[in-house]
Amino acid sequence: MIKKIALLSLVLLGFSCEKQNTSYEINASIDSALNDEIAKIHSVYGIQNKVIDTAVIKDGAFKFVGSVDAANGYYITIETLNGVIPIILENEEMTLEVYKDSLQSSKITGSKQNDYVAAYNKSNLTLRNFNNKLRDRYKTAQVANNTEGMEAVKQSYDSLMVEAVKNDKTFIKKNTDAIISGITLERLAKTNKVEESEFNTLYEALSESVKNSEAVKNAKATITKNNAAKTVAPKSTGAINVGSKAPDFSGFTPEGSAIALSDIKAKVTVIDFWASWCKPCRVENPNVVKMYNKYNSKGLEIIGVSLDKASQKDRWIKAIEDDKLTWPQVSNLEGWKERIAVQYGVRSIPATVILDENGIIIARNLRGQQLEDKVAELLQPKS
Repeated sequence: MIKKIALLSLVLLGFSCEKQNTSYEINASIDSALNDEIAKIHSVYGIQNKVIDTAVIKDGAFKFVGSVDAANGYYITIETLNGVIPIILENEEMTLEVYKDSLQSSKITGSKQNDYVAAYNKSNLTLRNFNNKLRDRYKTAQVANNTEGMEAVKQSYDSLMVEAVKNDKTFIKKNTDAIISGITLERLAKTNKVEESEFNTLYEALSESVKNSEAVKNAKATITKNNAAKTVAPKSTGAINVGSKAPDFSGFTPEGSAIALSDIKAKVTVIDFWASWCKPCRVENPNVVKMYNKYNSKGLEIIGVSLDKASQKDRWIKAIEDDKLTWPQVSNLEGWKERIAVQYGVRSIPATVILDENGIIIARNLRGQQLEDKVAELLQPKS
């Protein structure tokens, strides 16, 4: 018995003396042609893009040494190279082989959390390759002005996205102690690809360290906000009269965050109904941009409501960028069934609803100079 106790004590002593890493060390190799350039580690969470570590490339190598409170998502950049190297930074000794022609494909070893990232990428390889083929097919159809071909690619892409979401959820279920699972869950939440009940099931299965990660905290906050947005239902399917209080509504930004009309605080607010496929809307957009740039600093705010469909989300995002629409943009991607448009009795676009600082509807469906004149009038100092 004494021998057994002594043996048990040795075992326990062995566990208690096990080394716990308190810092990270990343030893990287890279093409020596990049000597004297700067490598940087940037944070994804907290102060986004904040540089937390730098190293100078010497003799085709560089090293990062430091510590983190908990494993989390970061990325590495190289001064003159395009792209980034995603990395889960944890207090381990890691080796990094940098592929200068494809930073994202660089190989990280010596870290359990980055092994999970490699496993996640491998699980998505077939889907990613198919996505690349679809992109090539779409470009070919676009050059040939083959609208039927482009639409067929879009339908295939929609099906691919369904499979990708299933794959993500399966990975999370199988890898509950992986930080990448938390990051993936955050993306599903922000892109509105997981319902609250399913989110809760996935969340409860995660390890405590993953639950406490910044990614999962963000995901929970997004689900809570999205759920609140869904409770705001249309109150009317007819036209809303001038002089009445504008009813509140919520929609989702291209990034998947919820924004409500009540979130917009301004002396004058213009609700701008439009769509990427609506040519008159696109023609009108430069006038709206000009007005916004002229009066935003004086108290004007705009919230754009798109009548694009889910399959047109990429076009919506591109139109926002191309037309330089810098004000908040939302949509439930329901086309002509867009609940906000139904709520406001919108039957043609472009359409506008102009509100004063108290949320009272002052005018509807003004465009061009008439819209700008009304905004200027409402922003004049009251005597």
